[in-house]
Amino acid sequence: MQIFLSHSSKDAAIAGQICERLEKNGAKCFIAPRDIRPGKEYAEEIINGIDKSAAMVLLMSQNANSSPHVLREVEHAVSSGTPILVYKIEEVALSKSMEYFLMTHQWVSAKPREDYADIVAFAQDLAKKENAKQDEEGAKDGEAGVVGKRRGIAGRKAGFLAAAAALVMGAAAYFAIQKPGAAENKPEPVSVQVGETVLFGNYLNEDIEWRVLRISEDESQAVLVSSHILTMKAYDAAESGRYNYDGDKDYWTREFKTDDDMALQAQVRGNSDWSVSNLRAWLNADTEVVAYSDQPPVGTAMAEKKNGYQNEPGFLWGFTQEECDAIVETELVTKGNALSESGSVTTHDRVWLLSLDELAWFDEAGMSKYASPTEEAVLQDQSYWYSLDCDTYGVEYHSWWLREPVPETASLCYLVNNGYVENATRQENVGLEGFGVRPALVVDLRLVTFRGTEKGE
Repeated sequence: MQIFLSHSSKDAAIAGQICERLEKNGAKCFIAPRDIRPGKEYAEEIINGIDKSAAMVLLMSQNANSSPHVLREVEHAVSSGTPILVYKIEEVALSKSMEYFLMTHQWVSAKPREDYADIVAFAQDLAKKENAKQDEEGAKDGEAGVVGKRRGIAGRKAGFLAAAAALVMGAAAYFAIQKPGAAENKPEPVSVQVGETVLFGNYLNEDIEWRVLRISEDESQAVLVSSHILTMKAYDAAESGRYNYDGDKDYWTREFKTDDDMALQAQVRGNSDWSVSNLRAWLNADTEVVAYSDQPPVGTAMAEKKNGYQNEPGFLWGFTQEECDAIVETELVTKGNALSESGSVTTHDRVWLLSLDELAWFDEAGMSKYASPTEEAVLQDQSYWYSLDCDTYGVEYHSWWLREPVPETASLCYLVNNGYVENATRQENVGLEGFGVRPALVVDLRLVTFRGTEKGE
């Protein structure tokens, strides 16, 4: 029996404790990001995790109450009839959206116990009810054949409800919720195929071409990656504001301590942690003026003092409101760098860069990983790195950033190579400004309107 733990990433520590407690007592848990398989679409894995679970335990906090991702998980559980055990870890005034799902059901408030015995009791009672119901249905199958089989799933759901009822006086509340007419209220998704090229959004006064990289199992969402490199930008600026300098001290020479001092490495060459990168901030901004949380990407903070983008409007500035509404905010788990507090960082992004594992999607789709820049990107580029390679070596493609840091470093990141050498990827300092940006995003095919589609080559 599997239980889905729905929680805000900010409550991951408590969720992890509950998961450990349940699994020590014989229950199997699905908890993100642990159970997201490498190379798989995050949203699809979440949906499958809920569908394969006997029940959902919802950790209700203010963080969860305001999380669109938790709300989507609850909505799917409701629409699929998956029972939900709501465990209130703090007093919360429900958002209107969350209230819509939960307002007709009883809440039982109590302080959470450190041993989470009430949740364990719920899981154990649930398992007993499930086993008893399966035995009962098995006996009925022997007597009534296919009639018993048709009743199996419904019987197990009924067993879950009975188990939850036994815990009404505990520290949690149990809900079996159905959202009436959910399927009827949603428009039919746009029909696209993996490999197709679609027009969506605008950058540098040109429509953006995207390739359909993946489609969700229910065909409601698609992962798009830009067909071409759209711009050449540094991943992150040197935090000192001057590449390979900290004040007047010069760190160009390799013998200096930047190879061992990770904080200094980020200070003079940029930080490869995706969550704090300039490129992430720019890609997700829909405003004319982008707010950067640390050193803005000024030209002097780049290796050759070129391609500063601190005054450029955010990437989504050229998208219509309808297009922005069709973009699905995606929860990403990215490996941390030497300065990260943990081995991975979780972000919620509308636009992002692919990881090393996600490059496998190209192979699954039968698509090439290599990409050339648009004419506008070449004209905008002041580094001329691509133009020099193209003129000197006849190279058609150009290297483009991935969001994944190189392990045990603070300023190195992976890129997809340009196809001129055997290695498919390369490593570079994030303050280098002449490499390409090839964004990815997820769109809701029930909300999106593409300006045109054609079969990809």
